[in-house]
Amino acid sequence: MKTLLLLAMLLVAPLAEAQPPHPLEGRIWAVESATFVSREALFERLPSGGWLILGEQHDHPEHHRIQTDWINALADRGRLGAVALEMADTKQQPLLDQALGQGKTISAEALNWQPGWPWSLYGEVVTTALGRATAVVAADLPREAQRLAYREGAPEGDLGDAHADFMLDLLYDSHCGQLPHSALDGMRQLQLARDQQMAKVLQQYTDPTRTGVMLTGNIHARRDLGIPRWLERPTISVLMIPADGSENPIDYLPDGLPDQPVADYLLFTSTLADKDYCAEFEARKD
Repeated sequence: MKTLLLLAMLLVAPLAEAQPPHPLEGRIWAVESATFVSREALFERLPSGGWLILGEQHDHPEHHRIQTDWINALADRGRLGAVALEMADTKQQPLLDQALGQGKTISAEALNWQPGWPWSLYGEVVTTALGRATAVVAADLPREAQRLAYREGAPEGDLGDAHADFMLDLLYDSHCGQLPHSALDGMRQLQLARDQQMAKVLQQYTDPTRTGVMLTGNIHARRDLGIPRWLERPTISVLMIPADGSENPIDYLPDGLPDQPVADYLLFTSTLADKDYCAEFEARKD
């Protein structure tokens, strides 16, 4: 009897500790109109001959599940064009081309997948894209080009003093104030160069009858800072934002450049367990 009682307690305990979802989780907020919209309504607004730029938190598993789901949903509707990846550089394009159409049978090794982007997080969305997109695009600069941009600057220049000052502050804060100021402008130039490169690739892979999907971090996806500033195609920018705390969606809208929209939509997700990114950053430095 005691054994049965203990088993019952163990089974019930996790249920008692489970937290209800945040009221914003799963909802999509249109920034300009300050209203919630359905995914179907957002899909209706996606531009043919343009791009859905879907910003992620790189280490959040739910964000990758959403990406997979949206790719499948657009493909089911006959709307999906190419899927472009920040996580692959242009040297990997021949491998992605060879793998197109093979879907779930492809391994990380076959794509020379970079270990900095864990396959455990990205494998499903990449193989789904390979099975359903018209092309899967390696959008980022290779390492040697990144080092050159850091030293010599972005090839297409910058976006003015306000953008430069904002990016320097953002880079300093996002690296927990641990980087020397002497390193920040090189990082800013690298960020610019990567945005320019990714926009250039998206231009090349635009399908006039379909919508492409760009998978990238939230900073690259922002309309005021990232890829959309360089892309001469219609874009819809969606930032996936963990909801934790406030129930007012505007409280999650990042501070941005004056007179520049930050994004078109915020898609609210669950939040990860508390994680001290600054402590991890400090440990990597050591």
